[in-house]
Amino acid sequence: MQLEINARHFTMGDDQKELIEAAVDKLVKFSPRPVQSIKMTINHEAGRFSADSVLHLKSTEFRAKGEGMEPEYAVNEMMENLRKQLAKFKGKISGKQKGEGGGLGRAMFDGSTLPDSEDRAPEGFVLLDMDPSSAREKFQAGELPFLVFRNVDNDKLGVIYRRDNGELGHMESENH
Repeated sequence: MQLEINARHFTMGDDQKELIEAAVDKLVKFSPRPVQSIKMTINHEAGRFSADSVLHLKSTEFRAKGEGMEPEYAVNEMMENLRKQLAKFKGKISGKQKGEGGGLGRAMFDGSTLPDSEDRAPEGFVLLDMDPSSAREKFQAGELPFLVFRNVDNDKLGVIYRRDNGELGHMESENH
């Protein structure tokens, strides 16, 4: 991670730089993805300090500001703003990964809880053994959003689903 700290209209001491670096190290722990760089500018004008920063993740940029009578206060406010942004971003990412908007898990289990043991399937869920043509027929006869089955031809997990254009799609796992 690159860290660039610029001080304008004042000279920053080594103790202040160490405090800022420690705050940055603490902040990086909140990031859901590796931090690529942080650029920070601390400005002193009319007896007040202002701190601006830009934090870069792989495909996202966060900006924050802070003000105070001392550079440390300005940096602390700025760091807290960045921390809040990172926490919100992390929540969005983990929400997408867990499928809070619905997703495959909700469609498959529809309110059931996942089993305690990997050996047991959730109540109401049965993995059918069938060939792809039988799976297509069963899918077309029902009203499910997709059909999961074990392909008897190759013992792989298969899924039959309806594409946006109305055609049926078929996917299979690489490993069984």
